[in-house]
Amino acid sequence: MNSATSALLALLLVFSLVAIPVAAGPGDGMQAQLQAEQQEQTTDDDAAEATTNRLSLEGEIRSETVRYGADLGVVLQSTDDELRTDYTTYTILDREFNDAGADEREAMVDDAYDQILDRADELEEREEAAVEAHAAGQLSTTELLQLVLRNHNEAAVLSDALDHLDDRTDRISGYSLSIQDQQDALEMHRTPVRAQLESAANGIEDGTIVTVETSETGYTLSLIGSNYVREATRFDNREAAWGSDFDDISDAYEYAGELYPWVFENRQSAGAREHTDVNLYHIEASHDQGQLEAYLDGGTGEVYREVQELSHTSLPTETETIWSSDDYRLSLNETPANGPAKLMVTDATNESKTATVAVDGFEIGTTDSEGTIWFVPPAESYELAVTTEDERIELTVGN
Repeated sequence: MNSATSALLALLLVFSLVAIPVAAGPGDGMQAQLQAEQQEQTTDDDAAEATTNRLSLEGEIRSETVRYGADLGVVLQSTDDELRTDYTTYTILDREFNDAGADEREAMVDDAYDQILDRADELEEREEAAVEAHAAGQLSTTELLQLVLRNHNEAAVLSDALDHLDDRTDRISGYSLSIQDQQDALEMHRTPVRAQLESAANGIEDGTIVTVETSETGYTLSLIGSNYVREATRFDNREAAWGSDFDDISDAYEYAGELYPWVFENRQSAGAREHTDVNLYHIEASHDQGQLEAYLDGGTGEVYREVQELSHTSLPTETETIWSSDDYRLSLNETPANGPAKLMVTDATNESKTATVAVDGFEIGTTDSEGTIWFVPPAESYELAVTTEDERIELTVGN
């Protein structure tokens, strides 16, 4: 094997490291299951009223946490999508555009525009089909993340193509093209969660831990970086047919206030936009704990897509559970709406301890200098394993 071939194989191996669930391995020291001498639990019934509501799933939920890393397949697929769009909007349109008359130019632009909208519809259709397949166990979490990231990238390409078409309309007297609503609909696929997945796929940063939940009618993607970021979609809340449940944009804005009362009571700024061509109402609000972005569907009058970016350290604690023994003390703070949880590991003298933490066998990381770690918990009860330098602590956390 020559050196060039060896280098290529090495590169492919590096870029094939995609969302792989990694089981927590045993510690080097004594293995033992903590038999708690005492368990205390405190619940704050008012905590849910001190933060934002979140779009939830219904029915049976499949949940998995994975580490998503460098992914050559997604990078190559994105390049292919861009080339296909370039062919539609540049090769076909430019080939005869300069020599065509006004009517012919209009027809060419209309045809390219329709092709782009068809491609945009494909994003929605394949995403919904992939989520349904994942919920049924027919698609892996890796494959689902690859698809939503592909949609993230292709949405940007299609939006750029619409800009290109819009520029061409300036060369057609008396002709205009409505692209803003279509671009805003494409922007639903461009989320902070997917942006972090894109960085991980391109090898810009280390693998990103993301929690995926799916049901027959929707999904959520959640991760913790500098903030807790969560996106959710309910396909059953989308009815793109013409006609709106809302009288006007003010009516939609007021209904958003009913859906997210804490957000609007504590808002720093808020606004709404109506996208008539796609029958959506775009609601945005910043508040004391972060930001909300929601799309209300005109046909159903309900939230179709939602993105929330929250400071997890500012979220209220709904339930605090403490397990203690002669040697260790574990404190688990859970936030409302199955939000992020904080685990603190200390010894009997309340000194912070370094420990590796796993949830349902997946290693989520190591506690920091204060003995704490934040993570997104599963929707159902789960197994929590904490491995210190001399002991392995295993607990079942109920939901």
